[in-house]
Amino acid sequence: MSEQAVWSGWKLLPPKKSNSDGQEERRYQRARERYQRLWSTLESLEQNVPGVIEGQQGLVIPDATTTAVFEALHQNTPPKALRKTHNFLAKGLERGHEQLKWSVTIPSPLVTVTRKPPTVTTLSFAELHRWDALVAAHDAFPGTAELSGHALHKWLTGRWLFQLIREGALLNKRYVEQLPDAFEQGITLAADKAFLILAECMQSASEEDKEEEDELVNGDSLSQESPETPIEKEQRFRFRRLFLSPISQLLLLNVYQNKGKLWPRIASKSRVPAAQCLTFYLKHIADDAPPANISALLSMANTASALEKLPLLNHYASKADIALSLRPSSWQRLLRRNVLTDTSIDTNDEDVYLDFQAPTQAHTSPSDQLKQLRQLQGCFSDLLVGQPGRREAIDKIDEFIATSNKNGVMVVLLAKWCQKLMEKGGRVKSKLAASTTSTYLSTIATPLVAHSRSIDDVLSASADEWEALYENVLNSAKTPAARAKMQNRLTDFHLFLVDTCAVPYIDFESTGSSQRRVDVNIVTPAEFRRAMALIDTSQQPERFRTMQKLALILGYRFGIRRSECAGLMLKDLPYLFDDDPHDGEVIIRSNEYRQGKSYSATRRLPLWLLMPEERKQLIDWVKRRHGEITTAQRQKQLLFCRSGNGRLLLDNKALFHPIQSALKTVSGDDMLRYHHLRHSFVSFTLLRLLERAPCKLLPRAWRMDDNRTMAMPNADADISALAGLAPQDCPSRKRLWQLGLWAGHASPEETLSTYTHLLDWVLGQIIHGHFNPTLSLDQQLTLLHLPSKTALTSWRNRRGLKGQTQASVLLQYLQDEWQTYVAEDPLVEEWQPYQPPIKNPLDNPLEAAFDWPEATTIYQSLRLVEQQETRGVPLDDAIHQTAKRFVLEPEQLTLWLENGEALMQRKTRRTNQQFSREENRHDRQRRVASTHIYMPELHRCMAPPIKPHVLREAGQFFHRLLDWHQKEPIKAEESLVTLRNHMQRSTGHIVLPDAEAINCVRELLRPLRCFQHTYLVVEVAANAKAKRIKQHWSDATDIPHKRIELIPTPSPSGRTRDWYGNAHLKITRGSYKSPQQPLWEAVRFAAFMTMLVLGLCDDDAQGICTE
Repeated sequence: MSEQAVWSGWKLLPPKKSNSDGQEERRYQRARERYQRLWSTLESLEQNVPGVIEGQQGLVIPDATTTAVFEALHQNTPPKALRKTHNFLAKGLERGHEQLKWSVTIPSPLVTVTRKPPTVTTLSFAELHRWDALVAAHDAFPGTAELSGHALHKWLTGRWLFQLIREGALLNKRYVEQLPDAFEQGITLAADKAFLILAECMQSASEEDKEEEDELVNGDSLSQESPETPIEKEQRFRFRRLFLSPISQLLLLNVYQNKGKLWPRIASKSRVPAAQCLTFYLKHIADDAPPANISALLSMANTASALEKLPLLNHYASKADIALSLRPSSWQRLLRRNVLTDTSIDTNDEDVYLDFQAPTQAHTSPSDQLKQLRQLQGCFSDLLVGQPGRREAIDKIDEFIATSNKNGVMVVLLAKWCQKLMEKGGRVKSKLAASTTSTYLSTIATPLVAHSRSIDDVLSASADEWEALYENVLNSAKTPAARAKMQNRLTDFHLFLVDTCAVPYIDFESTGSSQRRVDVNIVTPAEFRRAMALIDTSQQPERFRTMQKLALILGYRFGIRRSECAGLMLKDLPYLFDDDPHDGEVIIRSNEYRQGKSYSATRRLPLWLLMPEERKQLIDWVKRRHGEITTAQRQKQLLFCRSGNGRLLLDNKALFHPIQSALKTVSGDDMLRYHHLRHSFVSFTLLRLLERAPCKLLPRAWRMDDNRTMAMPNADADISALAGLAPQDCPSRKRLWQLGLWAGHASPEETLSTYTHLLDWVLGQIIHGHFNPTLSLDQQLTLLHLPSKTALTSWRNRRGLKGQTQASVLLQYLQDEWQTYVAEDPLVEEWQPYQPPIKNPLDNPLEAAFDWPEATTIYQSLRLVEQQETRGVPLDDAIHQTAKRFVLEPEQLTLWLENGEALMQRKTRRTNQQFSREENRHDRQRRVASTHIYMPELHRCMAPPIKPHVLREAGQFFHRLLDWHQKEPIKAEESLVTLRNHMQRSTGHIVLPDAEAINCVRELLRPLRCFQHTYLVVEVAANAKAKRIKQHWSDATDIPHKRIELIPTPSPSGRTRDWYGNAHLKITRGSYKSPQQPLWEAVRFAAFMTMLVLGLCDDDAQGICTE
């Protein structure tokens, strides 16, 4: 192929030589080498996909080809040219996708990150001479000369500002600019400390939530919603808590007493910039010319601070948007142990969203699905406002789903998500308007639908597949702000899927955007203990209470992610014994249930991070789990699972939702999530690692629960020594790396910037000790706002002060002076001491499922009995041993054995086994005795479904049937008996005698939410009238015509007994002709186990609740 036939989108033109001088020759050679390198890259791509260089329309470039080309490029290209070559190819593919409709996955561009310069350099060190002169002049407490009025106000304010910078508390220009707001808001006192709160509105957050907030401001005319509450307002701000040293407190009080809580203003009443006040002050005290601007001053202060403080604290003071401070409400929870009593904690918000069965995967092209998406977006109109408009939009979406059979899974899921947003959902309001919902949909819908084709089965996709899908969607964002906005919408959408379709949970962590929303919150030790007590006193089954408490412990003490906790296996807790002197450890690593976020996610967490009683609870649970396993592969079983179902992950509502409900209840903060346990672990552990003596940074009061007992492990121990590091009184940077390793990060950078929220407290403690000078009488007179030395002497004598006095001592006698200048707490009237709720929000007495074990537990108990029988153990002994092992009543287990045996002996009219597989009947004894076969068929129980998602659904169906039986026992038993008498083991083919029996069986599907997933296959005579027969069966069963199929009767005579034929009911979500029928497998096993526990095992049995 000639070099001239190159598509213009590649932007690759051969270099041209203009003249023959030496410089031009060298330029031409360099350009020629670059051209040849890029050309060879294109040729390697052309070899796999012909037509790429010429720019043919509609090319399909496989992912494997793209990956191979880029891998070869990275291996063969010199490092200096790698970035340009990589980006040349990536941008060309992107243009091909946009202009030529290429189907290709485009890698992210390479970005060169410049190395950060060191804080102290030769040049910055030389500037310290000027800095030292300014500090010396400032520390001499110069007089105000003849200043008065506005000039005095600027001078006093500038003096206080310089003190903050001189201490190293304020080294970032953005925070200096935020200081006027904090100054006028007032000071906050906490024990013997005082601080100001710097607040910055998060622009990206306000933009992405603008639609919801506009509803609050402008409102729907027909929708009366409450205004934004203080707790909601906090969510829109980033905070930095600026702790003041004793000397800076005195200087601030001096400003307040002289000029009040008003920042200096100019004639137009606008505020004087903080930099101008600072410059004004420095001009009056500097012998030489002051620094040219505030940036130069902060640079000198940063250099001086780097030589005096821990590098961590200096970095924190000089950078913005790292280690964000706790929100004011969270700080009050930590300091005062109070809760917001008027905050409505909706602990059931994740239980009410969906009552629909997810659709099957539609075999359509991406363009077809994008067309369906446009139809979905057409359900929203600008005229739909207020509650009537919201209701109309919901009805239109219902009609869109019901009338179209071309909708793929993702389109239907997006439609249901939109309905949820309008019924219940949103960051600011409980219900979103139709226009806002349309905006949310347009943010993610198009790339999500387009890229969802990469997943074969959306509802069975793994966590890794979901993460890859969302990464592709996020890569389509044009700007960092758009990416952050899109990620928040994807987070909402995926949490919706977790709650309604039980898809795997994934962690949406920081995206690297400077505008990202950082989730700032912690759980205090007192709240941790309250949540443990709330779970322990709930009426949930004992097994679930135990697992929830352990998951709460692991999250709070180890900071593990939710997916890491759910995916823990027994092999991840090796060598745990009660009397073992070795503490043991928990290993966090990838397995078949989850993949680590990176190589650094694999880590070992020592059990000495737990309290002794918590370690014992964990060991007891591991022993219990080992005792429940009836197979040889114990180490591959999950740590947290339903009884007898050690290979199936617990759904979110069984493990994490109760924990989050408990955390919200005991804190009064409905924003708390399980992920905040991770923030708590990092924040508190960092304080312990930085301490030079016990309780130096983490006060003992913070470590206590409500009963004043210790709620934190290793209270008086040196955890640096326990971790194998240098003793706590010796400096070591390894402590920060150790914390990063425990958190599963490649370096401490992410750990310290995103997960720590108490570095402001640490910096305040250090500054408080370093800047607490002994003040002379002249200095005291300058600071105390007294008219003369006589007044100062009188003031000191009344308080028994003599000689020089430390600044902190003076402050002790000035507490009353501060009251006028204390910042207001907008929630002051709503804080109250915590009282346990009268009704435990975790109780759910309406669920009959709590009265029964899991279906797999019943199966495993029956299996263990039969295994022991094969080893010669008498039946009575086997029953008692199994009952003890699975915490069951022996009488109940005996009844199950009898009922299961009766059901397994049932036969059809043709003497075929009704519940047993004929080919396994003669080999059943060997399978039962084996510990290497996964859930085989038993003598007294049919084999459960093998596929995990089918087994999970079968367990849900089992409990729904029991709930239904509790509410309507007669109808439930009639339906179950009808199904039992006509079902077959092999297929979903149910031969029912009449329409009444069909309707009776379909009633069973209603509580399972599968009512519409039925086909009616009717055997008809050759000359039958199809329309009339379909109308007959549709009228008799309410099954729509499109789900009624007519087939010729297999009868040799070609006739049927009745003119309307013989109907067979098929239970399936997809085609009834498919060899895979997961819905029927789940319904069949759930119905069998329900009949087993209810005693519906023979034609004379009436069950246990008919009367």
